[in-house]
Amino acid sequence: MTAYRDVLAFVARLLLGCLLLLCAACSAVPPQPEPLQRWSPERNAQVREMMTGERSKEIAVLLAFSGGGTRAAALSYGVLKELNRTRIPTAHGNRSLLQEVDMISSVSGGSFTAAYYGLYGERIFEDFEQRFLRQDVQGALVSRALSPANWRRLGSPRYGRADLAAEYYDEILFDGAPLSALQRPGAPWVVINATDLVSGVRMPFVQEMFDLFCIDLNSYPLSRAVTASSAVPLIFSPVAVQSYAGTCGFEEPAWVAAALQEDKITSEKIVARSVREYLERDRRPWLHLVDGGISDNLGLRSYYRTLTITEKAGPSSHLLPHLDARHVLVVLVNAHSHPHRDWALVQKPPPLFEVAGSVSGSQIVRYSEDTVLLTRQTFENWVDENSTPERPLTFNFVEVGFDRVKEPLEREYLNSIGTTFRLTDTEVDRLIAAGQEVLAQSQEYRDFVRIVGGSE
Repeated sequence: MTAYRDVLAFVARLLLGCLLLLCAACSAVPPQPEPLQRWSPERNAQVREMMTGERSKEIAVLLAFSGGGTRAAALSYGVLKELNRTRIPTAHGNRSLLQEVDMISSVSGGSFTAAYYGLYGERIFEDFEQRFLRQDVQGALVSRALSPANWRRLGSPRYGRADLAAEYYDEILFDGAPLSALQRPGAPWVVINATDLVSGVRMPFVQEMFDLFCIDLNSYPLSRAVTASSAVPLIFSPVAVQSYAGTCGFEEPAWVAAALQEDKITSEKIVARSVREYLERDRRPWLHLVDGGISDNLGLRSYYRTLTITEKAGPSSHLLPHLDARHVLVVLVNAHSHPHRDWALVQKPPPLFEVAGSVSGSQIVRYSEDTVLLTRQTFENWVDENSTPERPLTFNFVEVGFDRVKEPLEREYLNSIGTTFRLTDTEVDRLIAAGQEVLAQSQEYRDFVRIVGGSE
């Protein structure tokens, strides 16, 4: 009888322990952004004006950082170093071209470099390499996911591998900073892009976008925006964000209704459909955000879409900085590579994990090439329409990618580097050097520097 009672007591303790573990797992809830109390486009415009600082209004420098793991982060870091080396004359004295950068649009791996520079400015040249580029980020994330200390939280239906990654990025990079920390005087407008898993729509982490959902991004962790931007499906869980659409007085822009009335499909009509759908909170109470590379692996569509919409919405929309600039430079840092051309030589199917990586990388190169052409044409048309003999406008487009590396063996080496978050010091060194050299040797870049009176 005593033994029977002991067994019952043991079972009761076991069930109680399981219940406590289950409750603890259910209580693991990642942070959510606060509801926006009152929509204020005037406040948004004031923030953008404050961030302009002493940048010249005569030029607009726009950067786009592609996806591609640490490879993309290192290549874009090299571009920042070269921009910092280039000097140009301005009304506020001789400044680096990096100080004149108005906006950085990024996805996936490129978002780490963009966010770190947006947060800390030129401090990036002091510690970013050691804090991120030369770290085994991939190994650390795997270790945390496999650690028994995290199993309880990972057992929660509301807490996933992406949430674990965001905590790690805060520790090694962002120090708990909110998105509002990017709003510094003189800082570029950093647009971190993710993808809405349900609709496939590009989701930029800027207040102007999240006004649709009546979400205040000011206190939302920067680490979670970067995590969403780089959350490759299957490897990471989506980042869930609750919508409060319809609670803050947001007014649908007039161009939305006008675009929806168009009989033919236009770029504005595509965006307008998404705006209208997101305003219906009952149908879409939650956003599930994943890798920004799914909707745009170059970070370029942020410019193409917003320039198109700004033309319809008028200059007060503040969707792009310095639309009245005389000289526009767009620098695309494209970390795409072509490591699997040998697949076409044999019938045997390639390994599953290599296929998964290729689908999120090289298989969308064709789509990316179309994006490059579309963006260039949009800016060129804008220059043609707004340029006058009294005030001529110029536009220069620079693509920094492995295909622009002149030395064949070095080009082949760079193309062989994978899209992981674990690189050797040699790989990091050569990626940084490639970013600097390709930009410095670009004729389009040299032409822009000459036009604005600078020195390389």
